[in-house]
Amino acid sequence: MNALLGGKDLSAPELMRLAHFAEARGGRVLCPPGRFALWGFGTPVGGLRMVSGDALYAWVLGDWFLPASPRSAPLDAGWVLDAYRRKGHAWVGSVVGQFGLLLWDARRHELALYRDGSSAQTLYYHRLPSGAVVLADRLELLVQCPLVPRRLSRDGLHEYLRFLDISSPRTIYDDVHSTEPGVLCLHSRHGLQRLEPPAPEPELRAASQARLDQAAATLDSRLGHAVASRIADTEALVVFLSGGVDSAYLCALAAAQGRRPTAMTVGFDSAADDESQIAAQVAAALRVPHQVLRFSPAEYRRAFEALAAAEYPFADPAGAPTLLAYERARELADTALDGTGADTLLGIMPARHQRLAVQFAARLPYPLRRVLARAMAGVPRVRDYRPLLDFGDPEEVLVRWHGWSRREIELLCGRPVSLAGTRFYRVFRGFAAGAHMDRYSALMGNLPDDRIHAAAAATGLRVRFPFFDPAVVSHVGALPTRLRYADGVHKRVLKHALAQRLPRDLWDLPKHGFDFPFDTLLAADDYALVRAHADAATLARLGCASAALLSHAVDEYQAGARQQRFRVWALAVLGAWLQQHQLSG
Repeated sequence: MNALLGGKDLSAPELMRLAHFAEARGGRVLCPPGRFALWGFGTPVGGLRMVSGDALYAWVLGDWFLPASPRSAPLDAGWVLDAYRRKGHAWVGSVVGQFGLLLWDARRHELALYRDGSSAQTLYYHRLPSGAVVLADRLELLVQCPLVPRRLSRDGLHEYLRFLDISSPRTIYDDVHSTEPGVLCLHSRHGLQRLEPPAPEPELRAASQARLDQAAATLDSRLGHAVASRIADTEALVVFLSGGVDSAYLCALAAAQGRRPTAMTVGFDSAADDESQIAAQVAAALRVPHQVLRFSPAEYRRAFEALAAAEYPFADPAGAPTLLAYERARELADTALDGTGADTLLGIMPARHQRLAVQFAARLPYPLRRVLARAMAGVPRVRDYRPLLDFGDPEEVLVRWHGWSRREIELLCGRPVSLAGTRFYRVFRGFAAGAHMDRYSALMGNLPDDRIHAAAAATGLRVRFPFFDPAVVSHVGALPTRLRYADGVHKRVLKHALAQRLPRDLWDLPKHGFDFPFDTLLAADDYALVRAHADAATLARLGCASAALLSHAVDEYQAGARQQRFRVWALAVLGAWLQQHQLSG
């Protein structure tokens, strides 16, 4: 395993147990055992660099770009030490890259953990009753440590059943936490603090008056520089061309750098899901080689089983095709560009019925909404408007996938369930009722991109995200809403910029997202995957008070109830993960 493992403020017996555990697995000492100790195993994912001086020690995982540098630069100890002295922990806001950071200030007796907003790197920790901390960048290594209990988290299970994934700071393991992206986690004498470094300052105030063509030209320049800095040290480059505007724009900018990337698109048999023809037209216009990848049911099943061995369960249906695509890409290239971050940055307006439900219908008591929704079901002219009222918590209106509602989870688990501590609920409640676009965009940014990070870790493909570049974020953040969304047109400024590089008729088409028709995989060979991983014995391992309700959902799906497909998919994913990791609730 390539990873880091450390501990802060451990007692002598605890430190001895941790040291023995690390040494037995071939760990090398990176920081001599004391108030803080750190061991390294192999080469951590993304690489590892260290700087030290003046009782300050910093270990950086992943890609690091110094400010104003056009290409990847070596970690400069002098710059890090000076930035920390001048700005304190706010200095991490000056770093450009996709990185995780461990910073130990021996004088102040502070340990800081941080990862940037792209979530490309991971950092986990467990706090002992004494306040001591054990940490690692790999979840599996941390829960194998003798100081950390390895048991299923009730809260993590509830979050998974509702959202089909788990967002930091929660994990699937009890009392094991993940650092939140873009939030500095400080362990000091005063306990645990979460600090948000200052966001990039908006550009010129005049940007609020900018014309569309001016804003698009600046975006093109900033994003072009971000792409250039992220491909400067690559030997061969892949861009995953989905048929959407984000990937088309990145491919156009990469081609403009003279790097001639290879465009790759995952194709599907279903015309409703397949966007390979659109992608082929874009690639032809850019004069870049293009490959359409099509995989067999057996390959998808293999990828499903491989992802079940990941450190944590996630039920993003696109996980299997992503892993297979990354395997093909790694045969040709060392680096890929990805458009993750564009939706949150440029903004997404939720559907009209979602806006009405959140702003107005949510004011009605739940019992009244439930009665009205049931009454509407019997009236042909109004039954299609049931989604305006048929929901539990207001937050559930904007959930991406149809897992179990909070009230249903209470029936499953036989106990009160609160999702208030989830990152999704906290982000939702941070906005006024009418702030639809800002709220929905932030929620989309909250969603974990586990399929990307798990596939990258499994294949060794470096995936870089230019839309997270601070210069791009600063520029777009200063633009008025009308330049990002107007008259039903999303990403208006990006589309205007892209039109200067690619004819609009090639890409200005309806976009449905990267959707994998997972029903086909679930139903293959007489529901073999469901029978193997969502059987009654496996579901019973979840420790729910009513595993029969879970089995009922599986039975209904196999009988033709398609509305259960996301729930059954989530159960199959979770069941496969439990079987691989030998874990029970």
